[in-house]
Amino acid sequence: MGKDLKGKELGVGIGQRKDGRYQARFTKNNGERAEKNFLKLIDAQNWLYEQRRFDGMLTTGDMTVNDWYEQWMEIYKEGIVRDNTVKGYKQRYAFNIKKEIGNMNLCDVKQSHCQSILNKMQSSGKYSVGTVKLTQITLHALFQSAVDNNYIITNPAINLRVNKDISDEEKERRVLTKEEEIIFKDYSKSTMYHNAYCLVLETGLRVGEIGGLKWSDIDFDNKFLKVRRTILQDSKKGGFYYGNTKSKSSNRIVPLTNEAISILNNQKLVQNKLKTKSKNWNKKWDGLVFTTVNGNPVGSSTFRTMIIRIINNINFDRKLNSENEEYKEFEHCYMHSLRHTFATRCIENGVQPKTLQKILGHSTITTTMDLYVHTTNEHIFKEIEKMNR
Repeated sequence: MGKDLKGKELGVGIGQRKDGRYQARFTKNNGERAEKNFLKLIDAQNWLYEQRRFDGMLTTGDMTVNDWYEQWMEIYKEGIVRDNTVKGYKQRYAFNIKKEIGNMNLCDVKQSHCQSILNKMQSSGKYSVGTVKLTQITLHALFQSAVDNNYIITNPAINLRVNKDISDEEKERRVLTKEEEIIFKDYSKSTMYHNAYCLVLETGLRVGEIGGLKWSDIDFDNKFLKVRRTILQDSKKGGFYYGNTKSKSSNRIVPLTNEAISILNNQKLVQNKLKTKSKNWNKKWDGLVFTTVNGNPVGSSTFRTMIIRIINNINFDRKLNSENEEYKEFEHCYMHSLRHTFATRCIENGVQPKTLQKILGHSTITTTMDLYVHTTNEHIFKEIEKMNR
């Protein structure tokens, strides 16, 4: 990948010389090398494109973005990268990219087309920053592979911009205060997944990890659990299936507090009662710690739906018991908010960041500190009080 003097990527076969001129070069099918220098970048790009087309390296000018996407997924993604990554690429292409540029010829796509896709997503107000960025990543990866295969000269998805102010997700992520944590746990007692929520608050497991947790992963004597898999769901693959963890560092040992041990023992009792009552228990998933009433895995959407119900109940009671129309609303949170909350409680209680990194399964300490650890106002005031003493 060639770059200009400022480090900006120019595409395969193009670079900028120290004298400012742009150099285009490629190797012909017969092995002969060809190169030429230009004062303007566009001239270098056009020359390289025509030379490759003439040499037969660009197999067709009629290949559409849809055509290349199908090849790209089959050759470079499916069965090679993680299932969740493939799923993300497919969703963003199907929902946001295909309808905009799918029928265009691959070589006709410009940066303006790609930026327009992101702009429409941002202005609609329907998408989070994370989803827009994933679309940006998908576009860049899709076209970069086309560059690497000599179907196009430059990547039109380079230097795309995402407005960071379009979503509350760029603000500090939701973390429950200690008081909110108590209230949430209390209201979750009426649901099937009370123990699952409480265990995340004690271990920081991801939603897929809690769903894929097996009894065989838990060492009650030595008080730790092993994270070895995640539970995934795809209708094209027949529903639920086991997948790999997010990264190598996600395969880890997580120490268990006394409270976590108590939660797991309680879950054993709950599950035994479910097995006794159910007439259609699915033995295929025997061994999972958390299941539905009939022994099926619990997906992320189920956990999320139940959290919404819990918070709605909290706010309903608050409004009912309020003497006036205004009342303090319990802000919505997600399954991942419980993981954020666990990480924050750890820091508040003096757990070293490097240790927390291992517990959460992050590959870098930066991820742990920047994304998952939040300081509550309550903790800030307690810390500054040390200055008074």
